Amino acid sequence: MSSHYGPASRPVRRNGKWLLAALCVAAAAVLALLWPSIDDWVTGPDDGGPLSAVEMTIAVPTAAQLKACPADIDVTALDRATTAVAATLDNTTGPSATFVADHWFRGGPADRVIIKASTGAELAKALAAAKLDAGRVLIASRSGEVLMCGESGPYAAQLGTRYVQAFEQSK
Repeated sequence: MSSHYGPASRPVRRNGKWLLAALCVAAAAVLALLWPSIDDWVTGPDDGGPLSAVEMTIAVPTAAQLKACPADIDVTALDRATTAVAATLDNTTGPSATFVADHWFRGGPADRVIIKASTGAELAKALAAAKLDAGRVLIASRSGEVLMCGESGPYAAQLGTRYVQAFEQSK
């Protein structure tokens, strides 16, 4: 009696093993391509990375520049801004001030806005002139230069309404 199961004349086929190996290699390739997306999904947003920042410059306005400013800004004056953001002053160190951005109207997005001047004294004078030296502010700039004729200033209902009219209602 034979302990052998099945027909003795059946040939052994190895095609299935090659197909299985090819499928495993294909699955590994797909997993490798999708791994960054899977990793982002599993770990969530990257809160430990470096903060992004938009840099601007500021200068103390001259008497002639202040005299040329309109008495009240309108939507047209704000429309020339290439960047507009609501932010809160975080700190001032030397010739730069860091603001934490909380709402971008135009430009951005970034976590921080860094405003620089030539010296610490110039920065302090310019921030005070624009009333950007405390609390929550609205900052408008054109080509990286803070606009100083009332387009930037402390967060107030009137200026906030103008920002909404200029940047959010015109979309």
